[in-house]
Amino acid sequence: MKLRFQILLCCSLIGFASLTSAQNDDSIPIIFDTDFAMPPTDDALALMLALQSPELDILGITTVAGNSSLERATSDVLRMLEIAERIDIPVYEGADLPLVHRISDFAVSQYGSWYSDALPPEPYGGFAKKKIEGESAAAYIEREVLANPGEITIVALGPLTNIAQAIQNNPDFAAKVKQLFIMGGAVASLSDGAGNITPNAEYNFWVDPEAAKITLRSGIPIELSPLNVSRKSALTKDWYNKMVAVETPLTNLLKIYLGPRFEAAPDRVWLMYDQITVASLIDPSLVTSERMYVDVNDNHDISYGVSVAGLEVWPGAEEAQQMNVQYDLDWPRFIKMYIERLQRPIAN
Repeated sequence: MKLRFQILLCCSLIGFASLTSAQNDDSIPIIFDTDFAMPPTDDALALMLALQSPELDILGITTVAGNSSLERATSDVLRMLEIAERIDIPVYEGADLPLVHRISDFAVSQYGSWYSDALPPEPYGGFAKKKIEGESAAAYIEREVLANPGEITIVALGPLTNIAQAIQNNPDFAAKVKQLFIMGGAVASLSDGAGNITPNAEYNFWVDPEAAKITLRSGIPIELSPLNVSRKSALTKDWYNKMVAVETPLTNLLKIYLGPRFEAAPDRVWLMYDQITVASLIDPSLVTSERMYVDVNDNHDISYGVSVAGLEVWPGAEEAQQMNVQYDLDWPRFIKMYIERLQRPIAN
């Protein structure tokens, strides 16, 4: 990107160390869109992987309501960047509610507090001193992409509200995104395709089905990482013990948050979701994908938020776009790579 290159060159000439010194010259510039919360959430473990991977250059982080409230997502990610010694990465606060979906008795009784506006709990080590940027997430995403057409990859790990807003705000936006990696959906026509919030709906798509539909139909080149591939993972206590065998600020954070959970339930197996999405951007050979047309049901009925995929377009899904749909994972290679990255010295 011409503008970023000029900025980095200028900084080096006046004697300052580049903020992206941990990245390679051919690093993939990404925007990291997340419904963040501290570990053991998959967003936190995915950000750890991204921060420790020189293949990725995180231009900015945008937060959205999803796993927890927007307030917690923002508070926790700011603190995580301090722990990881990456306060150079700007954070932009995004949508605090889905486009249409609103709170219900069912939502309250299930996982997640995307609808909440409660004050965030204090993260480990106290609230961050680092502050958010003044620009909204959607505005930042739109601006960054339009300034660097065909060069920005967006990694979207929560409800797609921020992305849909950027698409709606500017008709030129979608055509200028290089690629979009999405953790979302569940494809019934492939193995392990059941839902995890309703019988057939995956959580991220269910929280904001309207945003998912807008995004998937936008024409942006998409790599979809649904529950199908997540269910090929299995983080056990043995893998966790290997992960925290080397002491770093990130593995220490896992000990604080994840250690007690494995002590209480040593036989528990955790699936890995967002981590696989990020890993598949770093090394596409870790996953196996199928080219499929994918759409999302935004009718407020028993299939609200359900993603449907097929090898050909079907009646009612004439606007569905073709994309890569991940369905299998080389788990041994993935988990070994993940552990090795987390055990590296902090990359700054």
